[in-house]
Amino acid sequence: MAEPQEGPLLRTPSEQSSVGQPRGGSNKQALKVAGLTVLAAVLIAGQAFTAYMVYSQKERLTTLEHHSSRLEELSRRATVMRAPMKMALPMNSLPLLMDDAAAGEKKAPSTPPPKKELTQCMREAAGLVRIHLPSFRPRCDENGDYEAQQCWAEASKCWCVDKSGAMLKDSMVDGPAKCAKE
Repeated sequence: MAEPQEGPLLRTPSEQSSVGQPRGGSNKQALKVAGLTVLAAVLIAGQAFTAYMVYSQKERLTTLEHHSSRLEELSRRATVMRAPMKMALPMNSLPLLMDDAAAGEKKAPSTPPPKKELTQCMREAAGLVRIHLPSFRPRCDENGDYEAQQCWAEASKCWCVDKSGAMLKDSMVDGPAKCAKE
């Protein structure tokens, strides 16, 4: 049997015997091994944590995959079944289009029709002139005169007017008014 050693288990470097190789290198090697062990433990713990999170979020990931595949299917279907898009053309290009359509025909340059000045009825109907009744817009005929019957939908009232828009006496009624056409 081996004899039990007497004395401390750890000695300071000055107490160590200088027999054989110096023991200073073994401390560096032990630190390297300990560092690599800690690094390996952290990496394994990180992988375990990642696996746990993926497993716990499996239901949400499945739902996201389902939604993603559904969106891809809808986008493919939308490109195949898309209706032609209506283009908006600016009105100032309309004469150019008409010239292309009638390329064979030669006609004299046309002058634009003279601009018609807005009548009082047209200005009130367009909201350019303030009216005393809120949300009321008069109705005008093709000449710009007031129509014989005017109605205010908010109050369900109608009345008769002359061509200048003046209300005829005792003509306001609930519902349509019976106005004589002049």
